[in-house]
Amino acid sequence: MIKEYFRPANVEEAVQLLTQENGILKPLGGGTYLSRHPGDAYGIVDLQNAGLNRIESRGQRIVAGAMARLSDLLEHPDVQDAIKEAILLDASLNIRNAVSLGGWLISSDARSTFSTVLLALDATLVWEPDNNRVRMGNWLPLRAEETPGVLLTEVEWWLRPRVVFEVVARSPKDRPTLIVAAAQWESGRTRIVLGGYGAAPIVAMDGPEDRGADVAARDAYYEAEDQWATAVYRREVASKLALRCLDRIDALKESEA
Repeated sequence: MIKEYFRPANVEEAVQLLTQENGILKPLGGGTYLSRHPGDAYGIVDLQNAGLNRIESRGQRIVAGAMARLSDLLEHPDVQDAIKEAILLDASLNIRNAVSLGGWLISSDARSTFSTVLLALDATLVWEPDNNRVRMGNWLPLRAEETPGVLLTEVEWWLRPRVVFEVVARSPKDRPTLIVAAAQWESGRTRIVLGGYGAAPIVAMDGPEDRGADVAARDAYYEAEDQWATAVYRREVASKLALRCLDRIDALKESEA
């Protein structure tokens, strides 16, 4: 139950409210997360006027405010096609128009293709106070236990890597049982990220080249068993899809040459 409501005009005011010791205040983005976790009475800090909805390119990275809607990302010309495809797989039209980027990352699980692709692009999250920058891969395992700040303000990821993903689901409308995303930089650096199992996607490989991507994917999901798929199935298919992703990246290189 909401007992207090605040609408700060900027990030500084929002942080000041959220760091108050008296009472429990929660940031409000699109509202989809709080609506699923009503809990006890709490106060709301509505972020819609705090200036956190901008999306812009800065050098080799793209920076999106935590209040940017998923639909905003779809419309931005600099956002990679793989991210847009992942959003369309994950979220219906109504959800895309309502949910914020920050809210999605805080609440999504390992079966989110969008979160898996962002992790492949080595996204960084910016938290206030103190402009605390945390790599998404370091944050995800601790997401349920602690936060690096009181307010997630920005999400950054690399623009230049070629990024692709493969998804396996029981039906076209079902959520994925396995996701493999691959990102490769011009330097040869390659990240393989797996989703579809557990609380969050995981990094299977991040190295200076793509050799061994299939083995890394197999090992990372060696015990990934749940009600939707066996571990044997996931590890064998993950290995094959990792190689397929790399083949697709090679094809992209050839088409760009």
